[in-house]
Amino acid sequence: MSALFLLICLLVLVSVWASLVTYSFFWCENAWRARLAADPGSKLKSMVLAGLLSSIASVLFIIVSHPLGMIRRLWLPGDISDGRPIIILTHGLYHNASAWLLLRTRLRKAGFKNIFVMSYGSFFTSFEKTLKKFEDFVADARHAVPNQPVYLIGHSLGGLLSRVYAERSKGPAIPAAVITLGCPHQGSKIAAFGLGRLASSLIYRGPLFAEIEAGPARLPCNGVAIFSPVDNMVLPSEAMRVPYPGWVYFETDPLSHTAMLYSKSTAKKVVEVLREEMDQRRSWRGKEGEMRRTAGTG
Repeated sequence: MSALFLLICLLVLVSVWASLVTYSFFWCENAWRARLAADPGSKLKSMVLAGLLSSIASVLFIIVSHPLGMIRRLWLPGDISDGRPIIILTHGLYHNASAWLLLRTRLRKAGFKNIFVMSYGSFFTSFEKTLKKFEDFVADARHAVPNQPVYLIGHSLGGLLSRVYAERSKGPAIPAAVITLGCPHQGSKIAAFGLGRLASSLIYRGPLFAEIEAGPARLPCNGVAIFSPVDNMVLPSEAMRVPYPGWVYFETDPLSHTAMLYSKSTAKKVVEVLREEMDQRRSWRGKEGEMRRTAGTG
């Protein structure tokens, strides 16, 4: 019993320490703006407190659930439905498939099928190597469910992988939409403390992002970025915005970077966006078919 108690205390201490450190960086980055606001710092303080508490809870949940991500059979798409779209979920740096434990369940309850969960290692690799693995995973999912639109949903680095994949896609490989959660679209200053080549490459406005922006500065499909006003891992906050127009942005409740994954309100927004995107696509395809029939009889 004493060993279990000590383990629980250690987990709580790690969660509190990690949350306090990252929110200290967040406060240093954003406090000057609060001093210029009409209500000097009061609103930001309450939002940071909410984010801090959500961070402690989510980090604890991540530590406990992380081993589940190593059980591959838990993350298979299950029954394949040939006539339904493909949804691909991709986690962020240092995480694994267990990141989607709650959100995938909520998507299934909302009626979505063909949910594929992409997983990758965060060490001894690079962004381009991870992107290649992502490309292969998407190709395999398309092969499993042919002739169906693909919707990419990514948290943090997973969102960046989804976006860059879409930007470089052509023809049939173009996804139907990209939805990012807390994505460092322009990197993060926190990456300076990351371990490994992949983590260090995500430094804010660093060489990786110059290389990405040297490519196609557009998304050939719809792009939706969902972000928290108190994200403690993507700094500065402007880094969560894509450096070209055309994206739609939604702000969540004051949640930490990882708490977004487990929030009911965030899941509700993802479901709402997915349904709108799918309805829009069906409507467009219907109009396209009608125009072809009209042209054929003209």
